[in-house]
Amino acid sequence: MAPKSERGVLESIFRELYGGSILTIVYDAYSSAWMLGFAILKKELWRSFGIISNYNFPFQGLCRAAKQVGLDIEKELLNDNLAVIDVFGSKYSVRYEKKNVFYLDSVSPELINPKIDLIYAENIKPMIGGRRVIRLINTLDGAALMLGEMETLKLLNQTIAQRSKDMPDSILILPINKDVVSQKFIGWVAGVSDYVIVASTKLDEGFEEKMYLVKSPEEGFTPTVYRMWITEEKSPERLKVKKIGDGKPQE
Repeated sequence: MAPKSERGVLESIFRELYGGSILTIVYDAYSSAWMLGFAILKKELWRSFGIISNYNFPFQGLCRAAKQVGLDIEKELLNDNLAVIDVFGSKYSVRYEKKNVFYLDSVSPELINPKIDLIYAENIKPMIGGRRVIRLINTLDGAALMLGEMETLKLLNQTIAQRSKDMPDSILILPINKDVVSQKFIGWVAGVSDYVIVASTKLDEGFEEKMYLVKSPEEGFTPTVYRMWITEEKSPERLKVKKIGDGKPQE
């Protein structure tokens, strides 16, 4: 077992993600924190049903990205543990005939949410059973590039409202590359989130990455800073952290 001060990100930062919560992960272009959403999904699929809304890659690229932390998307799709709404493939006509991968006939800000709601109602909800639901938007900056920042924020607001009614205990994970979108966009999303993680890298003679847990609903929470690095293992524990500070005043 790793030393208490040097452990995987998930066991170090989260005791338990609250049902109905929103987790935003903000990172820069060189950060390893883009893996965190996939890592959480992989860790939770033994008891949860996962839904990925894909805005960034063709389906095969999504699968390769998820395998960096041991998440085998195609296997989980076949086992009815996961569904993918492939907005990227729908937009750019890159479609694969795979079980539980769903496409839209067209992609526009005006119609995308009703079309996704229909997929939820007709195809996804019958698979969920009594399981908790983990929803990953991969990624929110990808959605903003495709649909526009203001349109994406409006659509996100609608989605939060709708899922609070039909999936009130589901968890929503929102990764954002801060080098792609505006600070205003990030500020709005952070404001509606229950958990906010910020990761930043420093490129010098070496490579240094820090992760900041800046917002959490847990009782007694104070902001915390960690040093983060990745190991070679392809599992959710690939991302390692060591606590190096907190939000308490320095004496």
